[in-house]
This record gives sequence, structure tokens and C-alpha cells, in this order.
Amino acid sequence: MIINVAHIPESGRKFHEEEPGEILGLSEADEFYAAGPVSCDLYAQVVDETLIVRGTVSVPLKAHCARCTQIFSTTATDSGFLRDFSGIQGTEEVDVTEDIREAILLSLPHFPLCDEGCKGLCPQCGKSLNGEPCGCGKIEKGVAWSALNSLKL
Repeated sequence: MIINVAHIPESGRKFHEEEPGEILGLSEADEFYAAGPVSCDLYAQVVDETLIVRGTVSVPLKAHCARCTQIFSTTATDSGFLRDFSGIQGTEEVDVTEDIREAILLSLPHFPLCDEGCKGLCPQCGKSLNGEPCGCGKIEKGVAWSALNSLKL
């Protein structure tokens, strides 16, 4: 998104634009990928040769659940988007695309879940436990560590 500084009145100007989801640089092989355009509701104002841009940026996403690996829909939003570009004297345009990309990527969760109650996958057969039970027996707690109990140090 390019902001033309010369067209911003002293009182500031609102912008509502959409950028293609490809600006995020994410693909279906990544944990997240864009499912639509990046929506930008921004307000720009020039104060003392500094362009101040604030507002909300959001994008619909597809994500892979960290527990069950299913793909689910979500939205990444940064409602506190705020950037300043100092030293714009003589500059006609400022490109804020990279700042929008950065804000969206920083708002992504580190451990995306399709649902807080997601049960994940069976550690024995790998079936999703969100539907019906897989039929595998319960793993006794401590079995994995029982061999360590027999060690004589």
C-alpha cells in the first residue's frame, strides 16, 4: 500500500484499501496462508515532517492446527497498527506494505489451535481424537519411563 503524502491534508486522511494476500509471502506449505486480501483501515497524518499511520489491518487465513493438523479458518488482526516514517520532506510516496506484512505476521499465534478443546492425534495410530475414539488402548502412564526405574547407577 502506497500512501501519497502530497494528498494528505493537514487534518489527516482515512484509507480503506485491500492488498493481495500474497504480500504476506506465505504458501500452503506454511503453517498459515492467506485465504483472502489484507484489509487495511488506516488513518494517516503528517506531523512535523513525520508521516504517522495508524489503524487496523486484518486478513482471513487458513491454518494448520498444531494438535490435530486439520486446516481451519481464522482471521489475523492487528487493531493497534501504528508506524511513523520520519524525514519525509521531499518524499511524495511512502510504501507501508512491508510494515503491514510485519504487523500481520507478528499477530499470528505460535501454537494455532482449531479449537481450545482440540484433543489432537492418537499417539499410537495417529487418528484424530476429535471425533470418535480410535479404539487403541490407553497408554499407561509411566510406561515410557519404567525402563529408567530399573537402571542401577
